[in-house]
Amino acid sequence: MEGPVQGPEIVLIAVLGIVFLVGFGLWLWSLIHCIQNRYLADNNRLIGILLIVLLGLIGSLVYLFLPKESELQR
Repeated sequence: MEGPVQGPEIVLIAVLGIVFLVGFGLWLWSLIHCIQNRYLADNNRLIGILLIVLLGLIGSLVYLFLPKESELQR
């Protein structure tokens, strides 16, 4: 029977944990941003929410990099 996790394994676990937390934070932030964005039309908000929920982190990145309305349109 092996002892507790040590050496490179603990570093790998820590790095994967940090990557997971950052990814989850980005996903959650983009979902909240999409829901609360009062400048989005209802159809665009629904598409954004579905994109984020169904595609996960990739959907969050797509939502964040989509063109935004200019300040003049607001």
